[in-house]
Amino acid sequence: MDYCIRKTEMTDNKEDDVTFASYEWENIKATTASQLPTCRNCHTATTFKHYMIIFGGKEGEGRKKFCNDIHILDLKRLNWTSQIKVSGQIPDVRMGHSAQNYYDKIIYYGGWNGYTVLDDIIMMTPSEQMNVVCIDWQYVKSENTPPKRQFHTANICGDVMYIFGGGDGKMWLSDLYKFDLVKCYWAQVDTTGQKPQGRLQHSSVIYDHKIYVFGGEPDRSHQLNDLYQLDIGNNVWTRLQPKGSTPSPRVSASAVMMNNKIYLFGGYDGQQWRNDVFMYNIIENQWEYIVINDQEVLPQFRGQTKENNISSQQSSPPRPRCRHSAIAYKNTIVIFGGNDSEKSYNDVYMLKQQSTIKLAESTLKQDFSSILFSPILSDITFFVDNQEIHAHKIILASRCEYFKTLFLNEQFNLGDKLVITETTINVFKAILQYIYTDEVLIDSYIVYDLLALADKYMLQRLKNLCEDHLIKNISLKNVIEVVNLADKFSAQELKANAMIFLLDNKQKILNTQDINMLSKEILIELLKFTK
Repeated sequence: MDYCIRKTEMTDNKEDDVTFASYEWENIKATTASQLPTCRNCHTATTFKHYMIIFGGKEGEGRKKFCNDIHILDLKRLNWTSQIKVSGQIPDVRMGHSAQNYYDKIIYYGGWNGYTVLDDIIMMTPSEQMNVVCIDWQYVKSENTPPKRQFHTANICGDVMYIFGGGDGKMWLSDLYKFDLVKCYWAQVDTTGQKPQGRLQHSSVIYDHKIYVFGGEPDRSHQLNDLYQLDIGNNVWTRLQPKGSTPSPRVSASAVMMNNKIYLFGGYDGQQWRNDVFMYNIIENQWEYIVINDQEVLPQFRGQTKENNISSQQSSPPRPRCRHSAIAYKNTIVIFGGNDSEKSYNDVYMLKQQSTIKLAESTLKQDFSSILFSPILSDITFFVDNQEIHAHKIILASRCEYFKTLFLNEQFNLGDKLVITETTINVFKAILQYIYTDEVLIDSYIVYDLLALADKYMLQRLKNLCEDHLIKNISLKNVIEVVNLADKFSAQELKANAMIFLLDNKQKILNTQDINMLSKEILIELLKFTK
């Protein structure tokens, strides 16, 4: 179901400008090797490489307990990873905290643990070893008294984390603090300009040394839809007056930066839980409202019964919600969890930007396939297993650095004939098929030799395809051969998966003679990893 952006009459602004872009929701049915995250809200989500890291929050089902667990979604494979190794002092349970990426680390601050408002700062250092995500926790000791905050916002610029608003358990606050992440020192920031009123459960992002704050609640009975900008170069607040379709007042909406624009999703407006999406164009100072096929979004959820529940189907919007999390990853917004009046969620949705122009299908692959092995305009003939294979130098050189170097190096004086002795006809044909079409059929009969030749010809993507095939087909019969192959050709992803399989099945493999085929170096690696 496509989403296009247009100006709508959500406010008194009735301009008819159209932004030509489209979007599509996708409900991700993530596979898992372990237990799915429990339904929750008021958690945080951050990114590390191709992973989304979920921490803490409050469970919305069962005992509704506070959490301090970690769940990691692999955004490449779309599965919840079970390979997590945690070290250091695990933080206390919490909800309403903040989490921000800081170089290769993640900084967590504050929140509510069910008894008191927190003021601690914890640094997570994620890393990846042999396909296992390793999490190291470390408490950051402040050199002076930190403020206590819950349902605030945090934004990091350089080595400074800025904390705006939130609550201390008594008041809705409008102050601004900064924490020097190098000197570990707190300072209240004196600001000027059009200062925002106190609030919590608002949204904020940082872009070009400016913090943008939207919405939130100034008390228990009102919601806001104002938009403020703080220039952290001079500490001046400005209340922006955007053009376009301003979102309705709301709390606990998510806001993320993507392609230099702010995307706002969901929230609660005092009467309804929302599942609408707005985009704020910073350069044009303009809000745009995203609708579905020029139709309004699904009816807003207001405590529906089981009979009129909105089903969560692929290509349909998520159920309306607030207190969820959102991250931006490769031109995609990823939504997890949240709650409405009835329940909390543990679902994953992706909002992907699509092209609005219907393009004719590409025929590039078919066109190149038509000249694969063809003598038409061929200027190079390979001889493999005493058979002729016709090819085209310009295609080989443009797709393969190995052949480019070979053809351009005059000392080889190749002419138009070349004998290939390092492989078989079937493997070499597979190599050429990949070079011409970017596709190849990989089976267990050629995969080992194909990976070796892809490594020699510097065809990294083909090598990865071979790795992927082997990873999916690791067994007790071939794991020793696979790990040796991966080690020989520096196939790190394949080696990591094979080593994990070895560890998981070490008792069965130790009882066979195959263990003797492992090199001394690999055995030492296995021993180190088990410690």
